[in-house]
Amino acid sequence: MKKPLYFATALLLMASCSGQTDSKSFNSNDLKFTVEIDTVQVDPGEEHFIYLAKFLRYSSVSSDKKTLYNFNPSVPELEVIDLDELTLKEVLKLENEGPTGINASNSYLPMMDVSHKGELFLNTISYMIKLNASRDQMSRFWFTPDSLQGDALSDVEIIYPEGFMSDNKDFYFGAYGVQDNSAKSGLAMINLSSMELKKVPLDIFERIKKFEIFFSPAGNSKSSVTETVFFDSIEDKVFISTSAFNEIYLVDITHGTVEKKSFHSERTDDAKKGDFQKTASSQKELMDLAMEKGKEVHFLKFYYDDQNEKFWRFSIQLDRMNGDSAAYDVVLTIFDKDLIQLHEEKVDYSETGSLTFFKDGTLYSYINLEDELGFVRIKPTYE
Repeated sequence: MKKPLYFATALLLMASCSGQTDSKSFNSNDLKFTVEIDTVQVDPGEEHFIYLAKFLRYSSVSSDKKTLYNFNPSVPELEVIDLDELTLKEVLKLENEGPTGINASNSYLPMMDVSHKGELFLNTISYMIKLNASRDQMSRFWFTPDSLQGDALSDVEIIYPEGFMSDNKDFYFGAYGVQDNSAKSGLAMINLSSMELKKVPLDIFERIKKFEIFFSPAGNSKSSVTETVFFDSIEDKVFISTSAFNEIYLVDITHGTVEKKSFHSERTDDAKKGDFQKTASSQKELMDLAMEKGKEVHFLKFYYDDQNEKFWRFSIQLDRMNGDSAAYDVVLTIFDKDLIQLHEEKVDYSETGSLTFFKDGTLYSYINLEDELGFVRIKPTYE
């Protein structure tokens, strides 16, 4: 049996700074803390290889952060991983065909989630699947104009399948907009019990269009490099941010009201400038322009540490060029539970860009360890 692997270092981080909210008020706080960083490997047992081909794209973490569910659509099966013991607990076999068949091997499945009862949710282009914990009953949800109550969805609008579920799995959240339109219109919130739709218009999608780089070889097709929009739900709110701006939108799930918080950084720009070419004449030039765009500030996702009641967010910006090589600054910004900015500083660590979450006050971020599942863990201790 393969044993967990541990590598440990410790970094001392002490500094103070001032932050800015959308009301332009400042909060100064001498936030002192240390972090310990290690890497751990999950024990898959003797006869199983954990599915890593999609970089944990088809995975979800239970609300108590004790279990990681990793879906392998090619088999299909659901791997259940104990995050306390760092071991593969079990592998649940699923059916591709028949009354409870999920047809995973032939479908585009942009979202999966598992409820605390063990129910599996899979979203396809056409509908959402809900498979009960015993895997002997299946339900389907269609997000079409004639299937939804509440706010009207026009015949030319769609709800995009790349969404996510609320913690209690009662709601599905996804962007909505005119089909094939490059800019989405806002957030769709669907109560799965009543199939009631609430549409929340947001300007964030239109605002990031100006940073898109595209290559259109045939006139009717397009390859593009766009900004990332990050979604999450915590308690009664949906949190929406983007890689382009130093800000976040908070949508109240019950009332659909929107609050925007803007922040100020002393160490990076507060927004991308867009000082790069927006059209490419070849696929290679598209990638070259994307590298040039990458020199501008890039904000990553907000992560909530419920144990310490703080949000973390990393951002990246070019520091200097060494010939043809680029050196980047990584900045960690810490906010309190109300998203008041407390602290920011340059650090020499970050999330890995794939599945990342806080568990028991420690930030876990997926890493591939010689084709085995591992996590880089960053554990802060606040003084």
